[in-house]
Amino acid sequence: MVRKKYFIKYIYMSLIKQTKIITLSSKDGIPQHNQSSGYLSDLKFDFKQVLADEKNIAYNTISLHSVDITNSFYNVNEFNNKIDVRITIVSGGNQTNSTITIPVGNYSASTFVIQFNALLLAGTGKAGILAIDRNNGLYSLSPDANTYTITILPTSTAYGVLGLTPNTTPVFTFGNANVFNKGCNFLGITQLNIFSKALASDNLDSKSLTQNNLIAVIPVVSPSYSLITYDNRNEESVLRNKDIGEIDLLITDNVGVLANFNFIDWSITFTINTFRIIEIDKILSTTEFKDLLNVKKEDKKEKPKKKKPLPLPKPDKDLELLMS
Repeated sequence: MVRKKYFIKYIYMSLIKQTKIITLSSKDGIPQHNQSSGYLSDLKFDFKQVLADEKNIAYNTISLHSVDITNSFYNVNEFNNKIDVRITIVSGGNQTNSTITIPVGNYSASTFVIQFNALLLAGTGKAGILAIDRNNGLYSLSPDANTYTITILPTSTAYGVLGLTPNTTPVFTFGNANVFNKGCNFLGITQLNIFSKALASDNLDSKSLTQNNLIAVIPVVSPSYSLITYDNRNEESVLRNKDIGEIDLLITDNVGVLANFNFIDWSITFTINTFRIIEIDKILSTTEFKDLLNVKKEDKKEKPKKKKPLPLPKPDKDLELLMS
């Protein structure tokens, strides 16, 4: 009898990872949306092809690999350096509004006091005494005479720096404590948020409360004019787009405004991992397929024959007679 031999086509899939390093330098970026010169925080990089949508690609991931960024940011900048004040003459009630603009730069609580007092006198003709309590970090403000009062208007942008509650209109009079209700804040930028439409994942934040284009957050803890360090934890996010050409990059600070790098160039390096599906097919005989599935082969060897038991000895009649 001739036995037929069957063959089975066995197909299995495997994922392989391909890694791509992308370095973006502000020197090579194209400024977007008429941003001010020197900001370097809203750029486009005109790549032709970064990723292509191919059938065998399962997904792509991105992670922030490293950064080369200088802490060149000012804690007092064009977004928080204006103080609108109103001088009210006590007798007669005449009022004069003025705007005090603190020059952009890095300040401490003490150096800010010197600048504010000088500019208040120069801008209004009236002296005020801004002082800092070094025990609790609270400012206080008082007119230098009882003939006028000083009001800070809600159109000011320096509320956070001064330690005042936004959208309030505090009035400061001579002879009173006039202590601000919050500590002053000269920390400046404490984090950088990196956004990109091209490199977006399904990330969330509490500000938008929905998916957005945020791809990385970099803490800023280094001193001014030193390099910002980044702890790479190899955290990957799945890319939303599978076909990527040009790359856009938008960098904001912790309050959501464009970071001003003050003409100091930076570079950021990303890692993109592409996971491809590889199909492997193989022709297997039925026996090989059983081995693959860990099925034991049938034992074709002959089973050993059972041995016949030895015959019992015949009874000895003389022995039986003697025993009886």
